[in-house]
Amino acid sequence: MPWLKWKAVLPIALLTLALACHVYDPHEYRIGAYKDRAVNNLEYFGQHSPALVGRLSRGINFPALVLDYPFRNAYNPVIYEWNSDFTFISIKPGDVGFFAGIVFFWYLVGRKLDDGQELSHGKAWPRQLRITGLACGVVFGMLTGAYADQMIKSQWLPQRYVGTFGVVWALALIAYFSWRLVAEFRTIS
Repeated sequence: MPWLKWKAVLPIALLTLALACHVYDPHEYRIGAYKDRAVNNLEYFGQHSPALVGRLSRGINFPALVLDYPFRNAYNPVIYEWNSDFTFISIKPGDVGFFAGIVFFWYLVGRKLDDGQELSHGKAWPRQLRITGLACGVVFGMLTGAYADQMIKSQWLPQRYVGTFGVVWALALIAYFSWRLVAEFRTIS
């Protein structure tokens, strides 16, 4: 479909999903906490937050979590907060970094998909720049694996679930960029 541009569709769709999950996650947590009679219990919070929808959002967008790593503990200042009986919405600098990472990562994936659909790829990048970019991709895959490993070793169950997604992402990123890097070196010989 020539009218479908993945570099626009993927970031918008995944950002919309992440925003919906960000809004619904505290609501799902509150329902579980009230049902389990564990309101204001820090141990319960650590073992149940983020709720399932939040874990899935973070898992699907795990590379954005890696990009957001420097801001992961940025809780202040609170950019926006709304608390009602039904839900709690809070936007912090770490959340903005995560959302920006989603847009950036999925734009790059969409751009690669769009390049694969076109018959003429236009002007190729200089070889040295392609090799550098692919090597950076391998390093990013390794950093993804390191962050996933850190999360899997956490005492908190939700972190371990998200870390499992991270291992899958790390393996996929390392395999893809390594394969492309080897193919790039083979074109010389």
